[in-house]
Amino acid sequence: MQSFYRYLSTNYSRQTWSLVCLLLATFESAASAQIAAEIPSKALEAMQLRTPAWKSPTVHRESSILLQDGQAVPTARLAFPASEIIELRTAMTGKVFQEGVDWKLDATKSTIQWVGPLPCETIRTDQLFPPSSAPNSYKHRASNPDQNLLYAPGKWFHERNLEITYRRANPVESREGATEIHFPKSLEKLRRKSKLVIAVSGDSISTGLDASATTATPPNQPGYPDLLASQLRHDFGAEITLVNRSVAGWSIANGVEDLDRLLECKPDLLIVAYGMNDVGRRDPKWFVDQADKIRQRAKTLVPDVEILWVTTMLGNREWIHTPRDMFFAYQKALRDALPDASAHEALADVTRVWEIMSERKHELDYTGNGLNHPNDFGHRLYAQCILEFLPVESLPVK
Repeated sequence: MQSFYRYLSTNYSRQTWSLVCLLLATFESAASAQIAAEIPSKALEAMQLRTPAWKSPTVHRESSILLQDGQAVPTARLAFPASEIIELRTAMTGKVFQEGVDWKLDATKSTIQWVGPLPCETIRTDQLFPPSSAPNSYKHRASNPDQNLLYAPGKWFHERNLEITYRRANPVESREGATEIHFPKSLEKLRRKSKLVIAVSGDSISTGLDASATTATPPNQPGYPDLLASQLRHDFGAEITLVNRSVAGWSIANGVEDLDRLLECKPDLLIVAYGMNDVGRRDPKWFVDQADKIRQRAKTLVPDVEILWVTTMLGNREWIHTPRDMFFAYQKALRDALPDASAHEALADVTRVWEIMSERKHELDYTGNGLNHPNDFGHRLYAQCILEFLPVESLPVK
């Protein structure tokens, strides 16, 4: 299947690719129950999924494109000022480049200037908003309907990604994440090495689209649901069954319709991750009403199920379908609608993490397709956010 994705991504138009991905995701979701992809321990350790990038003194393998404005020096950006760059490499080949020879850190300590031979293709600023008829584009730019946005699902952005590991120059300020135990049943099963069933309801992000594994491209990292399951298996030695019925293009309303089938697996933990295809509706109340339908139905069919709501990453602020203000409106509405602690529910706030990590970054630094999918690093951010709620160490019970 991965080689087929690769073939499609290189031989068909972007619109055809998106349609085929939707059909394939629908087909694959019908098989729903699965054992999560087995990721070798060495690869998991390299991902540092238990080291949240937004609140750790060392940031591991943060991604950036090389952006070039005219004849200016190509640059990559860091989420935080760095006191030391530990490693800079390409995302696909892993080739390492040297400070002073290939690149240098500028005076702000948050921008890398490329001074040597290019490690990969740059993205030029004049490519960002192509005309409506251009290839590698999708309609349209919010401020100008005659312009499209740069759009390239598959491995196109991955081929242009750098990964930077660095020590932060300033003290860590953000503490976004879990500080208490919300899911005692799931954690008890993990610690007893009992079988844990995780069900996922979501859109294309939750199918793993545009992670490198979907195009059989090194390092072949899967999307966040498989990262989550593999890390839990590694940490606890428990059997993890992942039931992922996410489908590309789905809204939370589709999740409501599909819920009964998803819950046939009697999950211990239900992960609900929508928003990217819903914010264009500009109706946070409707979104929360749909979430409540999921909550009520899930608690009726599986009374002791624990629910983790996952807010979405930020979409491209220039795209007509992803109005930036709505991401925060939906985030707040979902947070405000959480029931009391006894319900064993929590919110993994990817929206907030994306905001923190993007302050100094370009729109395309974490993207897998230019618009609304994460790249490998973005999928790792998702996994890091969720793993905060399933810690190896003890936290107070809420």
